[in-house]
Parts: sequence; structure tokens; C-alpha cells
Amino acid sequence: LGKNYPTTVAIQGDPKATLPELCEAVRRHAGKGGPPGAAKRRAALAAKHEEERSELAGRARSEAARVPVAPLALVHALAQAAPADTVVVDESISSAAGVRTFFRCADPKSFYALRGGGIGWGLPAAAGIKLALGHRPVLALIGDGSAMYTNQALWTAAREGLAVVYVIFNNGSYRILKQRTHALKGFSAADDRYVAMDLDRPAIDFVGLARALGVPGERVEKTADVAGALGRGFSSGGPYLVDVRLDAAFT
Repeated sequence: LGKNYPTTVAIQGDPKATLPELCEAVRRHAGKGGPPGAAKRRAALAAKHEEERSELAGRARSEAARVPVAPLALVHALAQAAPADTVVVDESISSAAGVRTFFRCADPKSFYALRGGGIGWGLPAAAGIKLALGHRPVLALIGDGSAMYTNQALWTAAREGLAVVYVIFNNGSYRILKQRTHALKGFSAADDRYVAMDLDRPAIDFVGLARALGVPGERVEKTADVAGALGRGFSSGGPYLVDVRLDAAFT
């Protein structure tokens, strides 16, 4: 308890059995006004979150001129350019923290993301979400490693005419695995050698791959070009893929 997420009070129990009792206990002790001090704590947390968002936005702007594109700058540019009612499907993996910081989701159906460690969910999930919420623009943010698991979903999107804009976060590697392996400070970190974690020799042409599956697209190599590519994708009327070449650094 408290290993991954720090807590003030930790409770272990089956969610189905425990949560009803916990909710009843909160209602019983808090009264109609809610838990004492809750409003003040919410306000303090909201202010802290906004301060962190502002700091990260400043960092993203400072990295906007970098080539290859800096991951944080990409996420910030996408959040700035996406329509207000966009539904975000996030499988960007190592860029997920930035996605959750910069995209302001207005309702529970505005944001869908992984809840575990398995990858390859994002491409087909975006197709299903577009079928369910066809009146809203859908933006799928997909790591290049994840995209290689289920790229046939692009063919499904083309066949069914599903207007999803797919952005490939192309760092040419399984970056998240490199980060986790490096954190262990073992042989890989010492030798800077990460076995079977690079997607190169040959590099994957995601625009060509998408085209072969019936989806048009384009490659972006500068942050300044992200907004234009996103606009072309949403105005295309069908599925569209944007392959963004990212800085491959992971430490």
C-alpha cells in the first residue's frame, strides 16, 4: 500500500465490497456540507495543478524549436490545435503525463487511456470510440511501438470510413522500456545497450504503412507544422495519419 501512489489513509479491500461501505461512512461523518475542509483542499490542489501546468507549458514552448521534435512540445502543440470537443484516445505511453496535463477534457467521454501495461489497444479502440461518438472529432495519440501491434486497425478505419486522426509518436524505439530498464541501473544503463528496444534498421515508414492500408497521411518534423497537419487531418473527412519524428532521448 502506498508503493506507487502515496496516501494519507490506505485501505485494502475488494472494491465492490469496500466502496459502498466507504461511501456510507463518508456520508455519515461529513454531513450535507461535505468533509470538513474539503473545499479548501480542492482549491489548493487545483491551484497547484494549474501552477504545474503553467510551468510545463513554459518548458514546452522553450523546446518548440527543437529538431527532432521534443515530446512535450508535440503534446502542447496538439492540445492547442485540437478542437474543443475532441475525444482523446491516449496510448502515447511515455508522453502520457504531458497528455493528461495539457488536454482539458470537458466530460467523461472526452478521454480514454490504458489502465494496464499491455500495449496495442489504441488504434482499434479509436475506431470503436469513433463508431460510438461519431459526431465528435477523435484524436488518437499512439506510440510507434504500440502502433506496430495492431496497425491493421488502420485498414478497418479506411474500410468503414472512420474519421479518426492518428498521431504516431515516432521515437524509433520502445522508449518506455528503455526508461524502465535504465532506472534499474544495471548492465544496460552502464553500457548504454538496450537489447531489442529500437525500431530501426530499417526505420518504419508509418505514412507508407498507412497508405498501404488505405489511410492518407503525412510526416511532420517540426513542432511548428503540427497544427497544420492536425487541421488537414480533421478536415479530410476520413481517417488520417500524422507521423511525428520525435527526439529519441529517454533519460
